[in-house]
Amino acid sequence: ISKNPFSQLAPRELETLHYLLQGIGTKKIADTLSLKMSTVSTIKNRIYEKTNASNIKELLELASLYNVNY
Repeated sequence: ISKNPFSQLAPRELETLHYLLQGIGTKKIADTLSLKMSTVSTIKNRIYEKTNASNIKELLELASLYNVNY
């Protein structure tokens, strides 16, 4: 196993990741974290880039592989 891709996520990205992995949508995440939807979308894109995941399924598999709690 290579370096944990989640270790390079910023605190806000980890927070967003937590909601994403629970299947919560962009609008609800934005409301919950008091952010604009465009901001959440940007954060989501950065999470996908940093983890090299291309969809939520891959993100969930990676989270499971690296024991990321959600």
